[in-house]
Amino acid sequence: MSRNALVTGANGFIGSHLVEGLLARNYRVLGLVRKTSNLEWLKDLPVELHYGEVTDRQSLYPVVKDVDFIFHTAGATKARNKAEYENINYQGTKNLLEVCLETNPNLKRLVYFSSLAAAGPSNNSHPKNEDGECLPVSLYGEAKLKTEKLVVEFGKKLPTVILRLPTVYGPRDRDGLAYFQILKKGFRPVFGDMFSVLFIKDTVAAAMLCIEKDIKSGEIYCVSDGNCYSLDEMADIAEKLIGVNTFRFRVPKPVLSLYAGLLGKFSKSQTIINQDKIKELTQKCWTCNINKIRNELGFNPQFNLVEGLKLTIGWYKERRWL
Repeated sequence: MSRNALVTGANGFIGSHLVEGLLARNYRVLGLVRKTSNLEWLKDLPVELHYGEVTDRQSLYPVVKDVDFIFHTAGATKARNKAEYENINYQGTKNLLEVCLETNPNLKRLVYFSSLAAAGPSNNSHPKNEDGECLPVSLYGEAKLKTEKLVVEFGKKLPTVILRLPTVYGPRDRDGLAYFQILKKGFRPVFGDMFSVLFIKDTVAAAMLCIEKDIKSGEIYCVSDGNCYSLDEMADIAEKLIGVNTFRFRVPKPVLSLYAGLLGKFSKSQTIINQDKIKELTQKCWTCNINKIRNELGFNPQFNLVEGLKLTIGWYKERRWL
């Protein structure tokens, strides 16, 4: 049986863990990476690297034509404007889907990695599910929702499935690291109320189910560890693991906006804390219901926040990131 899998954004946090998961399951793995990509997590792995970008349509032809499965993780989580988000997330995905249609009639499945940002915030009593109205509050969320609709439409011609992810954390994640570094300095900024999360190993497990199970094309699955947490819960766990006591304070939205503005003005590159991201951070709840992926695909998360943070913060300490 042919087992060839392509991971776009293979060098990234989620992409590199996917590569490892596929290799462990004896797949032949191809990775799409940019020429400027940091290949630290791939350098010792038997992955076939192909240099290209989803925004460069011609670079996709050689790598797409013979693969059985595609895990599309490449995308922009931070950008300077709406056009940049859409060029990478929407147009890049459109390029990939069109090249698949042209060159790979035997593709078995394309898994698109989306975000809860596409669905928009929830409330305490009603976590988001796949059937609810989507009301994104950020440019990033709008671009992801537009791309989801594209993937569903192409699902009439190609076998596709969408994973709608919450905050994903684990070893190698640099975005979440920033919060733990603040905790280590003795400060506990609080914003929002409740959120869902997913440990990276469970993310990989959910992705594998998307190619191993019989799924109707165009399906969307919300996924998390099945729990809802407050930022204080996460900080309490992290403080014990880091070995610090912190001063707790709630951050007003104007202060976050000012901080993001200063970062944007003086930072040479885009940071995850920007005006668009603050539209998400200042919402009360980002939670989702995972009944559909549990019932239809048999997803059974193995890591709650305590277990996941123990592994994550332990890894940060080992590498002296924290």
